[in-house]
Amino acid sequence: MATLTKVAYDSRRAIKYGGGGLVLFLLLWSLMLGAVKAYRLANPPKIPPTMKYSLLPKIDFPEKEFVKKTFVAELANDNFPKFSDQAKIYVIYRPASDFLALEYDKKVAVGLGFVGEPKMVRYGVYEFRNDNLNQTLTMNVLDGSFVLKYPYLEDQTLLVPGKVPNKNEAITIASEYLRAGGKLSTELESGEKETSFWKIEGNGLKSVASKDEANVIRVDFFRDKIDGLPVLGVQQARSPVSILISGTGVDNKKIVEVNYKSMNIDGQSFSTYPLKSVETAWQELQNGSYWPSSDSDQTSVRITNVFLAYFEPVSLTNFLQAVYVFEGGGGFVAYVPAVAASAVSQTN
Repeated sequence: MATLTKVAYDSRRAIKYGGGGLVLFLLLWSLMLGAVKAYRLANPPKIPPTMKYSLLPKIDFPEKEFVKKTFVAELANDNFPKFSDQAKIYVIYRPASDFLALEYDKKVAVGLGFVGEPKMVRYGVYEFRNDNLNQTLTMNVLDGSFVLKYPYLEDQTLLVPGKVPNKNEAITIASEYLRAGGKLSTELESGEKETSFWKIEGNGLKSVASKDEANVIRVDFFRDKIDGLPVLGVQQARSPVSILISGTGVDNKKIVEVNYKSMNIDGQSFSTYPLKSVETAWQELQNGSYWPSSDSDQTSVRITNVFLAYFEPVSLTNFLQAVYVFEGGGGFVAYVPAVAASAVSQTN
C-alpha cells in the first residue's frame, strides 16, 4: 500500500514532466502552424482568372509599316524576368450620351478660354475658336481627348531663347492649365512629369539640351502606375498628355500647344485574365508579331530589357490591356500583347 509520501512524490513528478511535455507540445504546435502559414504565403492557392468580360478584343495598334528583324536576348543573368500568369483588365469608361458628353466638353472648353459655340468637324469631333488669340481647340467628345493649336512657328515674338520657364515652373503652369479645364485627373496629378527643351527652327522644333538654347519647354504628364505597372501610350518616351509652353511674358501666349488623350479608366471595374508566358511573347517577337513603339535601323537588335505594362489605346475601346515591352539597341521598343491567345477574340 502506497504511503502518502510516495503518492505526493509521484504526483509532483507527474506534474513536472507532464507540464514540460505540454510546453514542448505547444512549442511544436506553434512551430508547425508558423511553417504552414509561411508555406501558404509563399505558395498561395491558385485562383483561376475570372474572365467575366468573356473574350477580349485584339489591341488596336496604329497602322505602321516596319521591316522584320532578328533578335538576340542579352538579359541580366541570361534569363527572362518572372511574371505573374494573370493580370487585371480594366474597363474604360465610355459616355452614355453623345449630347451629354458635348455639354460637358463645352464646360471644359470654357475653362480653357473658349466661350463660343463649336462647329462639328465630323461625328463626335468639334472645333472651338478663339479668334482674339488665334487659337483652335479640337475636342473629341467620345473619348474626351483634345488638341489646342496656336501658330507659334510663325510668331516672331517667341523666338528669343533662354526665356522659357524652368522645370518646376513649367510643371506648375501646365498643371494649372489642365486643372482650369477640369482635366487634371488624380492619375495625372500623382504620376511622373517630364520636361524637355525645344528650339523653334524653320518649320518645326529641334530638341536642345539646355534652357538657354530653348524657345519652348514641353511638359509630359504620365499616368500613375496601375497595379505596379506603367501605363504607356504609342510612344514610350512621350506621354499622350503633353503641353508646350513658350517663354513669352504675354500670359495668353504661354500655352502654345496641347495634346491631351487620357482614357477614363474605371479602377473599380476589372476582371482577371490569363497572360501568355514571356517565352511565348519572345517567340512572337522573333516571328514579327509585335508593334514597334520605337523602331531601329538595325537589322539585328539586342534585347536588353523586358517588362509588363498597360497600353493606353489610341482609339476608343472598352478595355485597358497588358503588353510585354521589349527594349533593345538603337532605341528599339516593341509591344507584344500579353493576354493569352485563348482569352482574345481572333476576329476584329
